Amino acid sequence: MLKSLPLSIRQRCPAFFTAALSLIILFFFFASGLCAGIDRALYDLLLTYKIRLFPRPLNPRIIHVDLNDSAEAALGEALDTRRPFVDLLSVLNSLNAKIAFDFVFPSRSSADGDFAAAARKGSIFALVPVEEKYGNFAYDRLGSRERELLSRHVWHIKEYGNGTIPRARTFFMSNYDISSAASQLGHIAVSNDSDGVYRRTPLLYRWEDGVIPAVSLAMVVQELNINPDNIEFYPGKALILPLGGDEAIRVPVDKSASLIIPYTESWDANRYRVSFDRVIRAAGDQELYTVLAPELSGSIVMAADTTTAKRDFGIAPFATVYPLSGIHTALISGMLDEYFYGDLISGAKIMVLCLVVILSVLLSVLKNDAFFSAGFLLLSTLFSAWTLAAWFLLRIVPWYGTAATGIFLFWLSGFIVRLFRRYREQLLLKTALSRYFPRSLAQRIVAEGKTELVPAYKELTILFSDISGFTTWSSDKEPGLVHGFLSDYLETMAAIVFEHGGTVDKFMGDGILAFFGDPFDMADHAWRCVNAAVAMQRKIRELAELWKTRANIDLKVRMGINRGRVIVGNLGSRTRIEYTVIGAAVNLAQRMESGAPAGGILVTSAVRAAVRAAVQGVARNRTGDDFTFSGKREVLVKGYQKPIEAYEVIFQED
Repeated sequence: MLKSLPLSIRQRCPAFFTAALSLIILFFFFASGLCAGIDRALYDLLLTYKIRLFPRPLNPRIIHVDLNDSAEAALGEALDTRRPFVDLLSVLNSLNAKIAFDFVFPSRSSADGDFAAAARKGSIFALVPVEEKYGNFAYDRLGSRERELLSRHVWHIKEYGNGTIPRARTFFMSNYDISSAASQLGHIAVSNDSDGVYRRTPLLYRWEDGVIPAVSLAMVVQELNINPDNIEFYPGKALILPLGGDEAIRVPVDKSASLIIPYTESWDANRYRVSFDRVIRAAGDQELYTVLAPELSGSIVMAADTTTAKRDFGIAPFATVYPLSGIHTALISGMLDEYFYGDLISGAKIMVLCLVVILSVLLSVLKNDAFFSAGFLLLSTLFSAWTLAAWFLLRIVPWYGTAATGIFLFWLSGFIVRLFRRYREQLLLKTALSRYFPRSLAQRIVAEGKTELVPAYKELTILFSDISGFTTWSSDKEPGLVHGFLSDYLETMAAIVFEHGGTVDKFMGDGILAFFGDPFDMADHAWRCVNAAVAMQRKIRELAELWKTRANIDLKVRMGINRGRVIVGNLGSRTRIEYTVIGAAVNLAQRMESGAPAGGILVTSAVRAAVRAAVQGVARNRTGDDFTFSGKREVLVKGYQKPIEAYEVIFQED
């Protein structure tokens, strides 16, 4: 079937096969999550270097108030009474600070009333959502009061498109007295990827006919005095926070309204952190209050439990231990400073992948192996450079795995196909060339890549031989006998030609056409050809005795030799091609063979002159040749008006 295709198409079949194979493997890699894993690993690496080399501080208005191990030890059992939280709020309220609590207070305590009263000045309290996909949960049901309270805090944003915002089945929340004092209830859920690393987190959870915002989003909306009903959600594109007029904050989100966490610095590098107990002591220590006032005044405070017992830690792309409260402040800072990391849009991904496939197919068509590999190396380098530039300059999260894997698979499959094809070609070539050339010469042709054998004009020496009376002898013989004789004879003659560096062009029944001087140049190809002819005649004398008794054949061979300019190379059609010689010099060699005596060698004057030059010349000083030339003969040759000057080779019998 392939043979019926045009040659240009058949030549490109390996490229199309490579493309198909690469795309199939790429699909399985993509489906298995390998490409996504490469993207995650690269993102983690680049984010680590970005934070290490180019750290960016959080918005200076954001303050962490940490309930760390030392603060917990200093406050002791007082924490259970909620009194330290009342003191915390009294200090922050006096400094006009806004506070979000990364705490949940489900149990009741004696100071809850004072806590709630202090919290009514703009505090945001946390909720923990339980998604519908989870089964039984200890806090499966909320009371009517809690549900009614949640309904008051639901946002009804404008949605454009079909999003996949996760739906909460219930919430784990603080007791009603504390929750009812909140200016806004916001969830503190942060989600990790399958490898346990926190890279993005949901900003919204569906509840009833609206959504519950994340604590970070609620804080930004409250700080900027944004009406939640005017927020617009474009799934897979952005969450638009209107600021008035034409101004708005465009938060890049996916279809589930999840945001890539805009990490900008390590936790240890955060300069805006205050110990929980230090702020509380400021409620009764005017001197300490005066020290903290400039830092806390008008600030946005995230109060969180960072004790080791609470274990509210996770794995960040750049740290194995990272407080989850730091994710909330990173989100607040990112939205206030409009500093985000974004995904490459789907349309751009498709365009990049199509461009990679097209360029890879074009590179696969290249015949030159060096250009093929260099082209893929260049393509890989350019794509890697583009990925790095998009990350460091535009903050586009690397989408590298799919395209890079595709490039690698195209190269690898193409390399394997080329390697296999090269091995097969060399194997076939060595086998084929060994029929025309000596094995050492065939190996040299393959090693030096001189395999195309493009037709060209060249000065060669051509030898024709023919068995005298063969047609008459073979007419009444058994085919097996004729075949056995010819096989022995031709194989023996070809070996002698090869031994002298010649090329067997073809066998024509009992005739042989050979030439000397190609595919590799030989300054003495005429001398080699005559010596080969002499050696062949001597060997024929030996074979004559053997086959006389076996087949009753009087073996005598005519040989003709000429030297001249001919066309040599691969010649033929699409369906058949052979390495051969053509030209007037070839025809004249055949005429010399016809005019030679049975058992003799007849050469032209050009051959005689070239042999003498080879013997006497500086390039090769020949000695010990045991043949000479007879006197001049004039031979009438068809196609020539004048007789051709010819000489018979005289040699001694062994």
